[in-house]
Amino acid sequence: MSLSTPVALVVFNRPRLTEQTLAAIRAAAPERLFVIADGPRADRPEDVALCAETRALIDTVDWPCEVVRRFAPRNLGLEANVELGLDWVFAQTDAAIVLEDDCHPDPSFFPYVEELLARYRDDPRIWQVSGSGMGVPERLFGGDSYAFTAWASVWGWATWADRWHRHRAVFPRDHAPSDAPVRTVPAVQQPGHLVTRSGQQHFADAARSDDTVIHGWDKHWWLTMLTLGGLALSPSRNLVENVGWGEDATHGAAAGKRDHGASAMELPLRHPAEVAVNVEVERELELVLSRVGGRAAMLARRFVKSPQVRRAARVAVNSRPALAVQRFVSRSRDRVAP
Repeated sequence: MSLSTPVALVVFNRPRLTEQTLAAIRAAAPERLFVIADGPRADRPEDVALCAETRALIDTVDWPCEVVRRFAPRNLGLEANVELGLDWVFAQTDAAIVLEDDCHPDPSFFPYVEELLARYRDDPRIWQVSGSGMGVPERLFGGDSYAFTAWASVWGWATWADRWHRHRAVFPRDHAPSDAPVRTVPAVQQPGHLVTRSGQQHFADAARSDDTVIHGWDKHWWLTMLTLGGLALSPSRNLVENVGWGEDATHGAAAGKRDHGASAMELPLRHPAEVAVNVEVERELELVLSRVGGRAAMLARRFVKSPQVRRAARVAVNSRPALAVQRFVSRSRDRVAP
């Protein structure tokens, strides 16, 4: 059975990862595939062959499918390639599933997303369907298949064209030279959406920053959601594994790092009884964000250069005792008053 929702595949110069993700897409057999491919970097001659090899994989699509290509002739950079690429996608379809080359989905990801896109298509409160659970314990979902959260991972996700267009109306960055992030509507967090001080501080920092490496396109998407009161859907199980942690990663270069493995979502889906932020799931997501991109994590990356020390620090910070302490501190002290 084919997938009626189009898939947008974002690629660059990693043919091995692209081939694996394309295999998962082939199994789902979408009727329409958009390919957003960045071009080679001028100062990296090896990119020419790698980009060509990556693009050639699209010619191997062998199921009934309309393939629509956006192949950049030169390097745009991750931010421009994604934002301008999604502008192009959502000018042609009213909804899409988005996968980057290093995001490998479980087969259940596709029916999960397609059902939720249909269920919440006409509910303007819902902006994003995510496939990555970020390691949030399943017990916190209370038996539901997903939870409503203030933000959610874009390691395998989906949205509707009208939501993307609303975001781009308030964040109209066109990536002209020296085009810093500028908002037509200031980023203001809605009360009750973020539930920890660390989460509130992280997004406040992102709203003030023009650093697109630390605070990339996804943070700006989430800032728009927080400003306009949108919610995301976070799955109770991790449905997509990010495997792009090697030296060729743009934002996630970390030797030896592994994402949570992908597993199957049980069907039929079990829906929450009401549309409201699940505080405990949201807390866990914000604690993940703090560990990965908080101020302490940024300082550690700046001053700790040894890969061995970094790896040991990751293990320690993500150990069960450390996670238990973080949760205790958050519940007792960090909850943001509505």
